[in-house]
Amino acid sequence: MKSMLNHIIFSIIIPTLLLTSCEKGLELAPEDKYSEATFFKTADQFKLFANQFYNGLPDCNAAYNRELYSDVVTNVGAANTVSNGSYFPTPTSSLWENSYITIRNTTYLIQKSASADATLKAQISVFEGEARFFRAMAYFNLLKDFGGVPIIDKVLDLSDDNLLYGPRNSEAEVSDYIIKDLDEAILELPTESSISGSDKGRVSKGAALALEARVALFEGTWLKFNNQDGSALLDKAIDASNQVINSGEYQLFDRRDVLGDSSYRYFFILDKVQSNSASLTKADQKEYIFVNRFDNDIRPATGVSGNYFVSPTRKLADMFLCADGLPIDVSPLFQGKQTVGSEYLNRDPRMTNDLEVPFKTFWAFYPPEYNRTWTNPDAGGVVYDVNFGRTTSTGYYPMKFQAEIAAPLGTDYPVIRYAEVLLTNAEALFEKNGSISDADLDRTINLLRARVGVASLTNELVTAHGLDMRTEIRRERTVELFLEGFRFDDLRRWHTAETEMPEALEGVKWTGTQYATDPRWSSLNFPVDPDGYLIVEPASDRKFVSKHYLFPLPTRQLLLNPALIQNPGW
Repeated sequence: MKSMLNHIIFSIIIPTLLLTSCEKGLELAPEDKYSEATFFKTADQFKLFANQFYNGLPDCNAAYNRELYSDVVTNVGAANTVSNGSYFPTPTSSLWENSYITIRNTTYLIQKSASADATLKAQISVFEGEARFFRAMAYFNLLKDFGGVPIIDKVLDLSDDNLLYGPRNSEAEVSDYIIKDLDEAILELPTESSISGSDKGRVSKGAALALEARVALFEGTWLKFNNQDGSALLDKAIDASNQVINSGEYQLFDRRDVLGDSSYRYFFILDKVQSNSASLTKADQKEYIFVNRFDNDIRPATGVSGNYFVSPTRKLADMFLCADGLPIDVSPLFQGKQTVGSEYLNRDPRMTNDLEVPFKTFWAFYPPEYNRTWTNPDAGGVVYDVNFGRTTSTGYYPMKFQAEIAAPLGTDYPVIRYAEVLLTNAEALFEKNGSISDADLDRTINLLRARVGVASLTNELVTAHGLDMRTEIRRERTVELFLEGFRFDDLRRWHTAETEMPEALEGVKWTGTQYATDPRWSSLNFPVDPDGYLIVEPASDRKFVSKHYLFPLPTRQLLLNPALIQNPGW
């Protein structure tokens, strides 16, 4: 609340100073500066104010950090306190503070739009839509981590004690508020195809629908798996995702015709300069619905360091299917784990696009000798030699989002992409109805499998091999959205975190394999489980109990506002 109070006080003092420094009959407003008296008079000024909302969008590093909360990656050299359940309440929270700053500023624009005259209001409705989208996103970030939080639906002044020192709204009230904002934003925002080139990257109608589907799936399944009725929200998720699918505005990126089996990996590192052998650029894909935009010249993206990076766990590696669409413990195509490369054979190509195969050359943005040079594409690079303790703690090494060309980079980060919408639609249909038809699988999940050449998911396949449809839908989501920051939130909304999070974090199979006998690693001494898998973090060091389903509110906020109640168990 302190941060929020500071912004409220600022918003009161500045207009007051502007008013008291003027005398009747004098024009003292500076011509080269904006003030309360001169701003929000034109559509361009509303647009300029709305530009700030884009600065807080997540990037790949934020997604990596969020993924570290989960069970599918671990740090090299350090345990994550959220992942292992050893964290505790802190005085402040950047997520809390930054979200309420966004909420204050978006609400400010919305109020200014409401007071505009009819002519101007028609010109600025799109920026009001953007503000509602970003306000919804800010509240959703709070809802996911803290549950119910105070809804502040006006720009506060110091007399608003009931809001400044009010209680938390319920989860349902916050969820309804988010959906209401998005419903209104959808009416005001343009379709992606109608956004001009100079405005590409701004929020579209499709982005608002996709975010609404994300919110509704999260809260609908959260309710369902906490023995409450989430059916209305699941219907909302189905409807919103169907609108995105039926719009025809987006499509999955699949350029195996020119990029071969590496098409999936190059999709995530498209740039405005040459970043692949086919010279495809960011303009050649229609899968990203909403992005954090970067530019080599104006706003370079941050590169990913190859050393002391996150390491995928055995759990993630084992989730990748074989090419026949079957899990490794069922498929006859699986080649076992006796050698360092055998488990990568005959697998879903997303495995070899997302994870580096041992002793294969790869390229990186830094240092220069690792860069790809497209005039001599096989030059340079570095061989992944499974350097435990430096490049990996598990034996697995991630390649997703890792650029090959020299900095400065201009790779966009996908805040929302079409693949997620397809996954949302499939999951919402299954959770609402208890089943999903092959036709619906073909229009959602099987499109994702088809673009990497994996056999389709069908009800017959599930039945014939004793599989579980819910498990396969969740597997597809985890694999497709790997390293995009979804896994921890998914485990919590599925209410499986108490089972999955306390499990040991493991790496490659060690006992009885090449790792144990090859001189490059045989002298290393790692703890292993009874099946011979490397243990990175033992189950005894990990916990997830009921209180961990929500984060504790920052204690400073509790001191400033006694009406706030801490989350259970904290």
